[in-house]
Amino acid sequence: MSHPFSKIRNFLILTISCIASFTHAQDSTLYYKASVSAAGATAQTPLWQHANQFGSIPLNGNYGIANAGLYKVYNPHNPRFFQWSGGIEGVASYGKSANAFISDAYVAARLGKLEILAGQKKMITGLVDSSMTSGSIAIAGNARPHPRIQISIQDYLPLYFTGNILAFKFSYSDGYLGASNINYGSAPRVPSTYLHQKMLYLRIGRRADRYKVYLGVNHQAMWGSEDKLNPLYDLKLSDAYLDMLIGKTVGHRKIGNHFGTVDLGAEWRGKDWLFFAYRQNIYETGSLFSITNFEDGLNGISVKRLKPLPKGSSYFAFHSFLLEVVGTRNQINSAPLSGLAIFERGNYFNSYLYQRGWSYYGSGIGTPLAPAAGTTRDDLPRNNSEFTNNNRFWAFHTGATATWMHLKLSFRGTYSRNSGSFLSPFERVKHQVSLLLSAEKNVNILNGCSVYSTLSSDIGRLYQKTYGLAVGIRKTGFLD
Repeated sequence: MSHPFSKIRNFLILTISCIASFTHAQDSTLYYKASVSAAGATAQTPLWQHANQFGSIPLNGNYGIANAGLYKVYNPHNPRFFQWSGGIEGVASYGKSANAFISDAYVAARLGKLEILAGQKKMITGLVDSSMTSGSIAIAGNARPHPRIQISIQDYLPLYFTGNILAFKFSYSDGYLGASNINYGSAPRVPSTYLHQKMLYLRIGRRADRYKVYLGVNHQAMWGSEDKLNPLYDLKLSDAYLDMLIGKTVGHRKIGNHFGTVDLGAEWRGKDWLFFAYRQNIYETGSLFSITNFEDGLNGISVKRLKPLPKGSSYFAFHSFLLEVVGTRNQINSAPLSGLAIFERGNYFNSYLYQRGWSYYGSGIGTPLAPAAGTTRDDLPRNNSEFTNNNRFWAFHTGATATWMHLKLSFRGTYSRNSGSFLSPFERVKHQVSLLLSAEKNVNILNGCSVYSTLSSDIGRLYQKTYGLAVGIRKTGFLD
């Protein structure tokens, strides 16, 4: 029997596809992308070689990989009220074992500013510089996309009664993660686990203003199979969904493992450079606790060049720079907004109920700085009930991009102080450095493509010491 979520998703895909078949091709632009690469490492794949790649890069160090995608995007110059888009991308790799999967597979319809999407699509959540970040706290783009149904306004929509000074965007989605092993419950394994997501972000300032302020909140909840976990209450799927939405307590626990961030950002656009500062503050409301603190979170500032370089210039020039500080060591409810008199501990990216924790296909959904326990050194403590054995850390991350002699250069470097988790504490702080340097150059072969090479390394006491090299070729282009 097919799952109810699959029926809804397939119906929506069919509906959108049928509507789209009556539209003209001019409504959107068709483009493709493809790449082939090979990599080798002295041990497992270094962190910044595989992190935030939507689960596409093998972890075993030595591999070959190919991917190809075809996408139909909205035409920004088309005034029609209805447009549609879609995409499909496949990934195949070979290392210690062969692996192939579909990464993107979605269709979407846009009615004015409102979009309805069905399928799986690469997405991240939160105020962050997505090009160089260590990873957004809650949804970082580190795991494969999961199938979902989503309604959203993707671009900031001005509120005209405010003189366009205030604008907003939002999304509301429900996705399917598959079966999960259970740590504590009436069943050792349940057939269905879901991920509910919603977010609301505000922008203060008109689109053309030099100064803008951003405020927002995102909320995620992992839940599912409540009738198997608590057969005494015999919760129907619809009842469990509503209880999860309102945070209702059933049988001394809340439905779902809840996690998210409250974000604040500020932007200043100068003549030559764009400055962006942001903060993601973590909150968690799990089944056993409510937690709010103002120490844990992500702080970042990025600078990007706006003024283009003179045509044909080959001198060295920076294009962007980023600095982030990420802290998760506290996890203590030191200022409970709910009025609780006691302090409570969290366990970020883990779940006391679902053994998978905050992961999908073995990769963390949130920041890659909280790694899967299986990727850390064998001599570090771990608990079989946890996805990650290191969710308490301070990390200092930097990134930069530049050009020189027609080469595109990029760098990422992270230094972290890691303390394990409350269930698997490290005896001493484990220091770790992870580095990546890449170079890319456009070449006149295959009617224009680019070749690239990446050097990466992990040095420290959290991961195995490893050095890696990857080389590849990629091509993108429009078909109409």
